[in-house]
Amino acid sequence: MILEQTGKICDGFYSTGYHFMPAFLMISKTPVLFDAGVTAIGPKYLEDIKTYLGDTDRLGYIFLTHSHFDHCGACPFLKRKIKGLKIAASARAARVLEKPSAVELMRTLSSTFEKTFKDIMGGEDVSFNSVAVDLILKDGDELDYGGGWKVRVIETPGHTKDSLSFYIPRIKALIAGEAVGVYNHHGIQPEFSSSYIDYMASLEKLATLDIDILAMAHVHILTGDDVRKHIRDSIESAVSFKGRIENYLDMFSGDSERVVETIFREDHDETQALRQDKKSFLLNLNAKVRVIAEKK
Repeated sequence: MILEQTGKICDGFYSTGYHFMPAFLMISKTPVLFDAGVTAIGPKYLEDIKTYLGDTDRLGYIFLTHSHFDHCGACPFLKRKIKGLKIAASARAARVLEKPSAVELMRTLSSTFEKTFKDIMGGEDVSFNSVAVDLILKDGDELDYGGGWKVRVIETPGHTKDSLSFYIPRIKALIAGEAVGVYNHHGIQPEFSSSYIDYMASLEKLATLDIDILAMAHVHILTGDDVRKHIRDSIESAVSFKGRIENYLDMFSGDSERVVETIFREDHDETQALRQDKKSFLLNLNAKVRVIAEKK
């Protein structure tokens, strides 16, 4: 089944915020939020956390899949609002989240969404600043949050060098960020922004898991056979997109800028701006073309 929703996914597991930029809530003895979207949606995440937990101060952790602005943007806001809230991420992500140039880029990218969602921000200060990571996560960690709720940490680089995925054995759920492809109007958009080889290895690793729920980074929640199909299709789409980039590089005598311009014209869809605006799309596309060009 392929769902587009927020709210209850199954007992103890909820999607918060908006479906195009969700954060996933595990209601264990110590509740955990997975990712924290963009700055502007911070107040909506907080509202939903209060709805599902009663007291927002019950939330113990935010686990980050990676350090992109649309996955960690609301961390500073939520830390200001929730007493004792801790941030968990990879060591690489921890360094990025305190790097001045990275923080400034995230502020800039967040501004588009802050203009779009001005009305739902309610006058709150959602500004992004450096994020101190309280808990460093690494491959193979398994953390127990009570009542049978455990989280297994899986390193899944390829989209970024700092990407992690989280598997919840109790409900066979996977929160993978963009370690798997995301849907667009063409089908599945691969996300090998830092390494094609690592991205493919991560997908092969995830394909071995017993998954009933795939909580995707944007818009969709997959269940049952659709999970396994999506991981297979993500592998195929990555191979296909790599070949497409290579063909254009040959056509344009290695001119990466022309390759980016061509693919942008073919693939960018303004109707998907809430999921990925033009500037973010171009940043990711440039990175993917660069990754392939460097290997030719």
